[in-house]
Amino acid sequence: MQLVAIGELAMEQWRAQEATANAKHAYHLAIRNYERLHGGLNKPVSKDAPEHGDVRAFTEAEYKRLQQAKRSTYNLKTRMAKACAKLARISATRPTEQGIAK
Repeated sequence: MQLVAIGELAMEQWRAQEATANAKHAYHLAIRNYERLHGGLNKPVSKDAPEHGDVRAFTEAEYKRLQQAKRSTYNLKTRMAKACAKLARISATRPTEQGIAK
């Protein structure tokens, strides 16, 4: 039963990773669209750079989706690690067929 749950978690994690990759691509496309409309940026977008306020406002929705997708991927990765560790603990304490005296 635990293996089925881990398999389902693995599929969820894979979907989350794909969603993160898609969100990252959408964010980069939004930056390129901004550059096409307003000219190229002279350095990577930084939250601390006041000259990047316009590009941050232009890409805000895509950036929020990317952050949410990354958070979801991280959470599922953590859940997967905990589930695998729990299964390992359960398996270590469960007697095996060969170990049982007949």
